[in-house]
Amino acid sequence: MLTRHVAGGTALSVLLATASLLGVAAEPAAADSAATLPITSYSDMVVDGAHRRVFISTTDNKVVVADYNGKTVAQITSEPGAAGLVLSADSSTVYVALPKADAISAIDTATLRETARYPLGVAPRHLAMTRHTIWFGYAADGSADLGSLDLDPETDPTTPPTTPPPTTPPTTPPTDTPTPTPTDPESTPTPTPTDTTAPSPSPSDTPSDTPTDTPTDSPSDPPVTTSPTPDATTPAPPAPFAADTPTRTTNGAVVTLGQGGPHTWSTAPMLASSPGNPDVVAAGTPVQSPMELQVYNVSSGHAEPQAYRWNANNAGNMQDIALSADGKQVLVASGAPYFQQAYRTSDLADDGRYTTDAYPNAVAVAPDGTIAAGIDGAYEPDVYIFRPRSDHRVRTYDFGVVGNPGTASALVAGGLAWAPDSSRLFAVTADVYGQHPTLRVLTDPTKSVTAVTVSAPSTAKRATKITVSGKLTATTAFPAGAKVTVTRTDLTSPKGTSLGAKSVAANGTFSFTDTPTTGGGVTYTATYAGDATHTAGSGKRVVQVSRLATAASVKTNRATYAYGSTATVTGHLGKTGKSRVLSIWAQPAGGQKKLVKSAKVNAAGDLKVTYRLSRNTTFWASFAGDAVSAPKSVTRSVGTQVSVSLAVSGNYRKGKVGSTSYYWFHKKKSALFTTHMTYANGRSQRLDLQVYYKGRWYSSGSEYFRLAITGTSRVGLAGPGESGIRARVRAVYVKGSSGDRLNTTTSTGWKYLYYTN
Repeated sequence: MLTRHVAGGTALSVLLATASLLGVAAEPAAADSAATLPITSYSDMVVDGAHRRVFISTTDNKVVVADYNGKTVAQITSEPGAAGLVLSADSSTVYVALPKADAISAIDTATLRETARYPLGVAPRHLAMTRHTIWFGYAADGSADLGSLDLDPETDPTTPPTTPPPTTPPTTPPTDTPTPTPTDPESTPTPTPTDTTAPSPSPSDTPSDTPTDTPTDSPSDPPVTTSPTPDATTPAPPAPFAADTPTRTTNGAVVTLGQGGPHTWSTAPMLASSPGNPDVVAAGTPVQSPMELQVYNVSSGHAEPQAYRWNANNAGNMQDIALSADGKQVLVASGAPYFQQAYRTSDLADDGRYTTDAYPNAVAVAPDGTIAAGIDGAYEPDVYIFRPRSDHRVRTYDFGVVGNPGTASALVAGGLAWAPDSSRLFAVTADVYGQHPTLRVLTDPTKSVTAVTVSAPSTAKRATKITVSGKLTATTAFPAGAKVTVTRTDLTSPKGTSLGAKSVAANGTFSFTDTPTTGGGVTYTATYAGDATHTAGSGKRVVQVSRLATAASVKTNRATYAYGSTATVTGHLGKTGKSRVLSIWAQPAGGQKKLVKSAKVNAAGDLKVTYRLSRNTTFWASFAGDAVSAPKSVTRSVGTQVSVSLAVSGNYRKGKVGSTSYYWFHKKKSALFTTHMTYANGRSQRLDLQVYYKGRWYSSGSEYFRLAITGTSRVGLAGPGESGIRARVRAVYVKGSSGDRLNTTTSTGWKYLYYTN
């Protein structure tokens, strides 16, 4: 089962049961590709733009490598508990946190092989990188803290900061910080207000930045404290660097532990850094409620506390953290409130928001500053795109369903990562059961989706001017001077005729006139080519342009035909425009309609064909229409008899009675009647028997008998037992009553019988 990316791969409860159904309208899912991942859990993701590869870590003890289309190209195994990932500035190496090995490994991005492993003595969970130093949140011996791995210690200061410790506490220190005592350092802590350096919660305090739109009554909301806790936003007190003795590894890197500062961590902190400000690392406690944030200045090569905040915005259950491209904002996704929060890195004061929906679980920043914000939602968009410092959505993505029908596909926690050129956004999703892990590749994520509508009359007269109008719509304004190109497609120009570029007004509308000279369906297509901030888009409208009525007819040389005979069919076409092509079709009863012939009619307007018949048949004479004349189709149906014969046997002679030839039978002798008829599935023949009495023939009964697959039926008739009896019999196919309607009713002639002593 796929577990959600929280602290150290622990599972995030699926909070979808009461998810809001009032999400914003979203564009259809825009993933250019989506591929199933060979993982059962998700930890982290990083994108290597130089080699166009995506690295995904999993607690399955491996790192999966995919291409830019989402296809898995390699699996790097023997990476125990693979968790956080960072990429070196030159894209040559991916570093992997290995909490099950108490180490960080280095993977060559070209060869996809592990080239080094750095023992730490603690279990790293989350990574960030500034210059040549990897910062890691770790857990060890029931506690957690911040450490660093300096890959190039020769360029660092050789001594730690020497700022003396303060002789008195800060003027506005926090008075109550959670002191959790979980046995599992990655579990959700329960604050215990005993630490004199933490803020003291007071029932009478009301957080000044509690959002008015934060739901508080949903049974599925992430856990938050039931009593309001003061929101402490204070610069962290200056403190001397007091780290463990650096340990130089066999690979020449220096490991330094215990850099978390005066505020202790209950679990390995999540970390974030940005090339835009390599002197800053932000940290936050995953899953914990209330949320706890710290910012460190790392310009000296060691972590020096810069700012601290507890219970900001009443937030809890933190799932992801990032820094803005310029490093001036800390961006946080937490289960509540229902927006991605933004704080100044200088002092962690509120600095805006990016409004999404319940429950925020991911945030990622592109190099150009564009922000991708994700939620764990089933009935609303999954990913929201924002410009820096703007709460206006550029676009949204809704991933729909995956796997079993009706199973929503949701973004996993921390499951977003940008390509370095901002051209792609990668997202990892799973269904609500954590199954069907999928890597989705979203193209042009920084561009607002362009919708083009085209309006025109549904019908119009040929050679009459009409007005065609339309509108471009998107979540962001179009640039001045935008144009759409218009194409007209009709019968005379099936590949389209350009009508040129049409200017788009400031409100996105455009309009033009045209005079269609070709009748039939005329399609007007307006296309916007796209720009730096908008995708391409197109729309179309079909106008049915009138045409002159067409005269046509079809006739046959007979109405009913014997089985196997040939019909002569003549189609006639009246006056038309340029086209003089007529098509004659035939459809036997129970069969497919087939083209017999399509050709120009003769000077008289006729097209003649012949057709061999075995069943009732309908003929069509069809004209497809042209620029002037409307399509026309006419039909003619003919009947076709079955092939049927009747043989009589058992008689002792043949002779005439009067002028009629009879089969003569002894009065006690049975007669045998053998019928042969064209076979069809389920078909029966009917035998009619009549007796002659006092100068007239009277019916003695009729009965149906099923044909064998050979089309044969044999029926016996017992002798009457007295002489002088005259009778007659015939075999009949009756349309409908004989089991089908494939042919017209057909009968044999009468066979006459005479009984003697």
